[in-house]
Amino acid sequence: MNGAAIAGRRRSSPAFGAGRASRSVSAPVAVALAATPILLVMAHLAFGANQPAAAQWLTAALGAALLIAVATPLRRDMGALDAALVPGGLFLATIGVALWTLTPFGPGGAHPAWTWAAVGADALTVDRSSTVMEIVKLMGLGSAFVIGALQGARRDRAEATLQATIWVGGAYAALSLVSFVSGLQIAQGGRLTGGFLSANSGATVFGMLTVLGLALFLRDWRRAEGRGFARRLTRTAVSIACTSLTATCLLLTASRLGMAATVGAVAVLLVWTFAREPKSRSAGLLAAGLFGVIGVVLLLGGNDLIWSRIGSTQVGLADRGALFATHWKAFIASPVFGWGLGTFDTVNLHLMTAETAPELWTIRATHNVYLQWLEEAGVVGTLPMVLTIAWVIGASLLRVGEGRGQGLLIGLVCMNLVVLVHGLADFALQVPSIAAFWSFLLGLQFAFARGRSR
Repeated sequence: MNGAAIAGRRRSSPAFGAGRASRSVSAPVAVALAATPILLVMAHLAFGANQPAAAQWLTAALGAALLIAVATPLRRDMGALDAALVPGGLFLATIGVALWTLTPFGPGGAHPAWTWAAVGADALTVDRSSTVMEIVKLMGLGSAFVIGALQGARRDRAEATLQATIWVGGAYAALSLVSFVSGLQIAQGGRLTGGFLSANSGATVFGMLTVLGLALFLRDWRRAEGRGFARRLTRTAVSIACTSLTATCLLLTASRLGMAATVGAVAVLLVWTFAREPKSRSAGLLAAGLFGVIGVVLLLGGNDLIWSRIGSTQVGLADRGALFATHWKAFIASPVFGWGLGTFDTVNLHLMTAETAPELWTIRATHNVYLQWLEEAGVVGTLPMVLTIAWVIGASLLRVGEGRGQGLLIGLVCMNLVVLVHGLADFALQVPSIAAFWSFLLGLQFAFARGRSR
């Protein structure tokens, strides 16, 4: 099961042509390209595959999907991965550091916990099994990146993949909305979760999909230029529907930073698009009006939860501040190699005292992905991972130019802002399905920026 299963021929396809049938992928190829997004949405609905066994099954599925991809005609585009040698090397360095922490060789030697436990073993990480599981999950993320890169190696496939992702995302948002309204949602608390155990995690995904959906709408609107307002609305109806659904779900998560991060990413996308294509301003006004209507209906239509959460922002900041301060001390206590990937729960229990228990008792993450990586991987493990992501995004950003599909590439670049900003105060990237989803999109944008037109 893999969205990269077919590389195939081109023919006219109204669904994936967007006004340029000669450059469309065929319908079977379009369906195959949607398989990986469908797999990831299924993982979203399964609580984000956030249980150890589910995370390993997701990793296995991504590995199998990659094997299927390289067994198809997509292997002809393996050369597209040559450009990923630097970020690939950095990513392997991250895994290498994690493997090193399974040994006792480092500053100060093995962690004292192994001596206290008297189990006849020692290592830099305080929990070998958890670190091994995180290493395996990293390999799954690498598989997702390569699948995205293979699907994005040609621009027609990259555009079809992104469109399929948005359409699948729209269906996911509709299902999440029905589940929430009908009371069938597993996680309760008055906030839409999208199948996750945390509404804030759902906000990251819906924010990403909203930015991508807006980019698709702007592209379709531009390609329908000269066909009249009614024809343009018809041409963009699906992208409008998908974006409306994901934006609605985002607001119903009542995630303060999730909404703010998405608004910031949307603003960057609109300003960037208008600077390149002034004729797109009518589309921007229509999009702004659409978001305005959704916002008014949800914010003024009796949804007091959003307002109450906005009003309690100061309290939330204080709680996060206390949490960050406690775990910053843990990082300072082991700054070189950290405590070991996947060891948050162990470290959190170690830090718990009568004073810190109210902040630490119910959490399973630091609510700051950067701090958690520093705490678990130390500077040595965090640096190559940060450089990997920076290289991929920076390389994509620098190659945005003129030509086919650049509006969608801009949308992919702006989408990263949702993840990076929301990660300052939440733990979405600690959820396996979200991390895999972003890895897939990072691979897609990296190859898209270099992709051949045919």
